[in-house]
Amino acid sequence: MPTSLFQLSRKKFMRAPQLEAKLAIKILMGFVVLYFGGSLLFAGIAVYPILSDQFPERDVISVINSVLVLIFILELIIRYFLQQLPVTEIKSFLLLSIPKKRIIRNVLFRSLLSVYNAIPVLFYLPISISMFQDDYALEQVIAWWVAVTAFSLCLNFISFLANKNNKALAGFVILIILLYLSESYMDFETLRTVGYFFDALIMQPLWVLVPLGVFVLLYQITFSFLKKNLNLEGSLAAKKEVANAGRYDFLDVFGSHAFFLKNDIRLIVRNVRPKNIVLMSFLFLFYGLFFFTQDNQPESLLVFASIFISGGFLLTYGNYVPAWDSEYYAFLMTQNLSYKKYLDSKWRLMTFAIIVSTVLSLPYLCFGVKIYLMILSGAAFNIGLGTWITLYGGLLNKQPLKLNVKAKAFENTQAFSGKMMLMIFPKMVLPVLLYIIPATLFNPTAGYITLAASGVLGIVFKNQILTQMVKLFAKQKHEMLQAFTQK
Repeated sequence: MPTSLFQLSRKKFMRAPQLEAKLAIKILMGFVVLYFGGSLLFAGIAVYPILSDQFPERDVISVINSVLVLIFILELIIRYFLQQLPVTEIKSFLLLSIPKKRIIRNVLFRSLLSVYNAIPVLFYLPISISMFQDDYALEQVIAWWVAVTAFSLCLNFISFLANKNNKALAGFVILIILLYLSESYMDFETLRTVGYFFDALIMQPLWVLVPLGVFVLLYQITFSFLKKNLNLEGSLAAKKEVANAGRYDFLDVFGSHAFFLKNDIRLIVRNVRPKNIVLMSFLFLFYGLFFFTQDNQPESLLVFASIFISGGFLLTYGNYVPAWDSEYYAFLMTQNLSYKKYLDSKWRLMTFAIIVSTVLSLPYLCFGVKIYLMILSGAAFNIGLGTWITLYGGLLNKQPLKLNVKAKAFENTQAFSGKMMLMIFPKMVLPVLLYIIPATLFNPTAGYITLAASGVLGIVFKNQILTQMVKLFAKQKHEMLQAFTQK
């Protein structure tokens, strides 16, 4: 076949609708990548001399080795939530004389071309150069860099499996939790064990065969998983399930809004992806444990954690409104339905979830009244302003979603666009500023009041904000319909 699969992917992008908008987003994201890539390179260059000054009595590379497992876990979390996985339209390929192995290798190779796989070059390579300048032998430096590169690339396949297979995701989450528990409450020093391995690898470079073997093993596991799902039945065909025709009559108390609320509840209950997203939002309740259990944490981080605790549903499910309805959005727009009530029902659903999360966070009173007041203030902000920022972000995100994607190994299951990532910043930075500025000028109580008052104002002027939001959505209605109907 003269045209390679890479050329087909490029042609598909160049011939896609809204090419100008997609190119603009890619250019914008290119600047973001350059910024973070430069920051990562600077960190890789600076970390070795900084640690040399901080720990003059210790071997610097040994210090780095002792925290490598934390760096790998952080990298895995970032990859899972942000890394775009390659998409291949296999239905047409299966009808052509193209070996299945070639399609799979194309998918895996494209995943290795991700910008996230530049981490070994931008961060670990400068450290390796510093090692060489610090009188380490060349074979030791090469062995260390190859080892950390292999493990970093292994995270690419782990992220791939976690995004495509819920059992794999659960397994990795349980493993991380067990590692944390063993490190915190048992005598097993997980961090040092990994550090000892890399220390031994420097002393005996042949140990580099272990990470290379793990890389090959994960490649084969991912290859086998994709091969198993490379068919119409396992990868593309819609599964036949008995629909849960719940009536949810208790929602009738909301009057004309009940139709939309029932539709959202059915969507969550019946479909795999929104169900997983809602379950993930529950985990945000435990986010405060990473901050409130530490002494002398900056107040900005405590505000940040408070927003996450009450806003888990807002930050996960809410980010994809109205894309959740993309598969039948055209049908909704042809009905005699009020756009205002449609958006108001989304606001009510997110508000209800924030209230439930705030009630479930009552155990945080164990950390003090101050902590829970911060959570309450953050909840008020999420209801009054966070919901509207989220709805506006959903207006910018015109990427359609497929609801049942559990078994579709060759489909991008994230739909996390650059615009969505940019809209996260005001939801995170604004509440921190609303608290920090008055708390610094006056006292923490002023910070609580200002943060909560901003949310109260959003509730008081809800109808005016909703009216403006309806106008924005109505203006973008046809563009959204066109985007949601693209295959």
